[in-house]
Amino acid sequence: MGSAGKVVRTALHAFFRHYHPWSSAASLLALPFSAAALLSRSHPALLAPSSSLSRRLRRALVAAGFPPASQLLFLLSHRLSHRACAFLAALPFSLSFLLLAKACAFHHCCSPPPQRRRRREYPPLAAAAELVRASYPAMARTQVVNCLALLLANAAVFAALLAAFNAAEALNLLGSGGGGAPSSSGDGRAVLALSAAGVIVYSVAMANASAVCNLATVIAAAEGRGGADALLKAVLMLLRAGDAATAVAASLPASLAAAAAEALFQLRVMRPYALSGGRVTPGMLCEGILVAYIHAMICVLDTVVTAMVYQTCKASHSCHLLELELDGKEDLRV
Repeated sequence: MGSAGKVVRTALHAFFRHYHPWSSAASLLALPFSAAALLSRSHPALLAPSSSLSRRLRRALVAAGFPPASQLLFLLSHRLSHRACAFLAALPFSLSFLLLAKACAFHHCCSPPPQRRRRREYPPLAAAAELVRASYPAMARTQVVNCLALLLANAAVFAALLAAFNAAEALNLLGSGGGGAPSSSGDGRAVLALSAAGVIVYSVAMANASAVCNLATVIAAAEGRGGADALLKAVLMLLRAGDAATAVAASLPASLAAAAAEALFQLRVMRPYALSGGRVTPGMLCEGILVAYIHAMICVLDTVVTAMVYQTCKASHSCHLLELELDGKEDLRV
């Protein structure tokens, strides 16, 4: 697989070169999902259940073996509870508008027109709608499987972290004294080091799992193979390509841009909303729609980047099969 920078440059070139009126429809399709995602992650009505879930999750993790003094306990419980509430609130929009936007982006921004067709000629609207309609069932099944895969990935990482903390406590590396607090500064440093390692392991695992799930969605749109088959093929493609880190690095700019859009929405919309006592002004509404549209364009660009990763992995896999075939023919000659 090529470098992440080359993949991102190819995706940006394809995005701007084929951003015609049909591909701009993908951003409009993703706009309801983006608005729901931004609101679900910052609206006060959803922060209260998230705080309650975070406290319950923290108690469960302490009972399972996490040291109460670990900052990893607070970070994981807060992040998981917040993301879980936001995910459930935006789930209907992600299963409808987001998948339609990804299918539209893949078929109209990522698939180049035939060579004999002139540059200004594009598929008609009926053919485009047929392609999106044909891809949606497989993508919907893949999205459900992706949710289960991310849940299993979180559970696996939590099990590994619990095993690491319990093993460290059994070996008396943490040295917890009475009340569950570390008995010395050395023990506190041990808890901090183990927590930092846990954050790194969790971040790397979730980044790889997200890259695999995004690639599985693109495979479902490209080949009509949905469900567990698309997820399994995504894993095999990244493994056979030999550089799954490139796929993670290629998706990093879109992830950072989405985080920046969320921070901008929090600063320009939700903060004035809280200061004004829950009153919505026309300026806040216009800025909210604009930030949501920026977030929708980032979602479309992320789909284009994943499509470029898919094409690169597929080309690398084809070249690998060709080399194996040539080696087999040379062995037969000998």
